Amino acid sequence: MKQKLLFVNPSMDFGGAEKSLQTLLTLIDSDKYDIDLFLLRREGKLMELVPPTVNILESPEAVKAFSLPLIESCRYFLSNKMPMTALNRFLFSRSVRSGVSDRQAMQISWKYQKKAFPQLTKQYDAAIAYLEGSSIYYCADKVNAKKKIAYIHSDYKKLQMDRDFDSRYFDAFDSIVTVSGECAQSLCEVFPEHKEKIRVIENIISPASLKKQASADKGFVDDFDGKRILTMGRLEEPKGIDIALEACEILSKHHNIRWYVLGEGSQRESLTRMIQEKGLSDRFILPGATINPYPYLSECDIYVQPSRFEGKSIALEEAKSFKKPIVTTDFTTVRDQITDNVTGLIAKASAEDIAEKIEKLLTDESLADRLSDNLSDYTGNENEISVFYDIICLK
Repeated sequence: MKQKLLFVNPSMDFGGAEKSLQTLLTLIDSDKYDIDLFLLRREGKLMELVPPTVNILESPEAVKAFSLPLIESCRYFLSNKMPMTALNRFLFSRSVRSGVSDRQAMQISWKYQKKAFPQLTKQYDAAIAYLEGSSIYYCADKVNAKKKIAYIHSDYKKLQMDRDFDSRYFDAFDSIVTVSGECAQSLCEVFPEHKEKIRVIENIISPASLKKQASADKGFVDDFDGKRILTMGRLEEPKGIDIALEACEILSKHHNIRWYVLGEGSQRESLTRMIQEKGLSDRFILPGATINPYPYLSECDIYVQPSRFEGKSIALEEAKSFKKPIVTTDFTTVRDQITDNVTGLIAKASAEDIAEKIEKLLTDESLADRLSDNLSDYTGNENEISVFYDIICLK
């Protein structure tokens, strides 16, 4: 008999954790597992890439209404004779504006948000909360499963979350999975009481699959004849796109480059304004997010990861799959992925140092070729699926 699995995630928006989830769902053996996917928000560019063997659960109307703007949401609940839910929606909104970090606001507001979610009545063999925060709280409070697994995709110390709040929720889980040794060490230091539960499963990368996707679409369509630099990531503060823009300004004074950033996020407006102010409209390009960035990755000359912090960067692994010369910032976990001056160049998280490392690649073709050649043996890590099977196994 097939085991019944449930995955819980906020959405299928274009992000590293979501791409990792989509890959995992594709690789799980559907002959052995029945898979349900519950999204707190049933939306996202990666929805269309969820395998047809996965059953995406429909969100209850009350859950959808809770995510509407405040006035519209409260009007819905009041018109449907749900005054207490309307009150909780108001209190949820007020808690989000309480002046704490976004992550802590999510923790504080969960006690109001969770009241809109009904209990899932289906019994699962294993339930996997695939992202830190609300997915974990929902899985603990609302899901019936013989085994529960929580994923943390970042260096927990950098998340600015209330560890005591999370520790109480971790009590409900059999395993706490993270994506690198550095992230596991961080979790062990913050949660020594849960040390025995912590496991590592790397984000799964299949170079053959990525190259197949690269050949399916067109990449750059402009007729630019200089060097193309690529960054993939959300337009959010942790990803350091603003640092990349300043590095582009430095490099553009002496080099014929065009820097493309594939992604969307809350910083688009401010970044667009900065690009215009710096006169870099033809140098620093924001094409938006795409579900298939691999043609661009295949065609670019240099890949740059300017992040302030990461868990384990999927984008870096994807750039390695295409054997691109890489420049990356020295975030906590980067040395799990890149050996400095061997498989990439590691820079400080400053515009000046990033620009200096890119300039080395622009002016020293032999260095760029050596970094690429040193990635020739990179084959990805599809075997990590066996670690996942071991963790969800009922013993």
